[in-house]
Amino acid sequence: MKNLFTILTLSLSVSLFLSCGNGDSPIEERKDLVQEVKVLNTETRKITIDNDAHFVSIEFIEGTDISNVEIQIKLVEGVSMVTPESSTAAFNFSHGTQSFTVRKGNTEITYQFKIKFVFDPSSKGWQITNTWGALPEYLSVYKYTNKINNKNVKAYIAVTDMNNTTARFSVLGEAKYIDVWSMPTPTQFYTTFSNPKALMNGGYFGGSSSIGLIVREGQLINPQQITISRTYEDRTIKYYPTWGAFGLNSDGTFSAHWCYTPDGKTIYCYEKPVDETGKTPQSLPSASYPTKATIWKPKEAIGAGPVLIKGGEYKNTWEAEMFDDKSGVGPNNNNPRSAIGSTPNKHLIFFVCEGRNTAESIPGLTLHEVTNLLLEIGCSEAINLDGGGSSCMLINGKETIKPSDGNQRRITSAVAVY
Repeated sequence: MKNLFTILTLSLSVSLFLSCGNGDSPIEERKDLVQEVKVLNTETRKITIDNDAHFVSIEFIEGTDISNVEIQIKLVEGVSMVTPESSTAAFNFSHGTQSFTVRKGNTEITYQFKIKFVFDPSSKGWQITNTWGALPEYLSVYKYTNKINNKNVKAYIAVTDMNNTTARFSVLGEAKYIDVWSMPTPTQFYTTFSNPKALMNGGYFGGSSSIGLIVREGQLINPQQITISRTYEDRTIKYYPTWGAFGLNSDGTFSAHWCYTPDGKTIYCYEKPVDETGKTPQSLPSASYPTKATIWKPKEAIGAGPVLIKGGEYKNTWEAEMFDDKSGVGPNNNNPRSAIGSTPNKHLIFFVCEGRNTAESIPGLTLHEVTNLLLEIGCSEAINLDGGGSSCMLINGKETIKPSDGNQRRITSAVAVY
């Protein structure tokens, strides 16, 4: 190791001596080829040019359409464009890696574009808040107070950059508790489960039992095996809706699905929900109904519903999933709401809004309004969670919204970020 250091030192000394022999000569010839890159037709946060590694890094805001981005490239003197021929051209960054090639003398050099996304909902009315104490770099909390349909609104989102390997998503809770009084409040979840940085209420429950999917560390805690009874013309009819579920996949991505576990063990997911909008119940969901099923094996998952967003498209399938007024969800009523979603670039979103006029004449939101808010900030997958008096989100153990019951409600499940 000592000999290697001596050789390197001698080499550096010789290089300096040779390059400095002529006082007018630089130590190293300038390698810059690209002087400036501008994006002309959409907003960016940062553009970085690396003339040594030959790449251009562009940071777009999450949710930006990058299928037709107009780029202007300014080259240093003596350098010309090869591909594309024009210094101003449109690039489709949604289809694989894009590049451009320049020529200096007889040498052609290709620069690769590196595309990054930053989550910044400020242009959509969300304001970052810093009243929660110290938060990890991967977690940010935003507040929304703009009016929607002439209603006062108070909503929060906790945004976790899951590209950070330190961040961890977990689903907490059990299939059944001894009784209602043994069920924890959100604060009790917080203190019992190692003080997560962000915690929000989870799925639905009846009595002291969870209703809907719970998967934790790859283990099925509670199946998505829903049976709903409705009375029509003095007849009690049973229905088997495919409720929504949201989870973390083994590859680190998140997804929302319409799910059912007919055998209580296997999680079947479908391209669309069973349509239970009529009085006649549909068949029991299976491996082939309502569509050909795929078997889902998430690392963490929570079931509730309805599915609000799937594949970047508005869904809000409350009718098919039987979340009508009889369900207590009140899809078109103003209520406190909780929802969970994700963006294509692995930003995990916890959403809550206040409601039922607990303070400041804030009535709450409809499912339609929640879905639109989540779409606006770039969510591509999202489901509704239990709302009303259950809605609660804690940041470092501190409440964001005021629970509409006046106090935190006891619940059977929660979602958390560590």
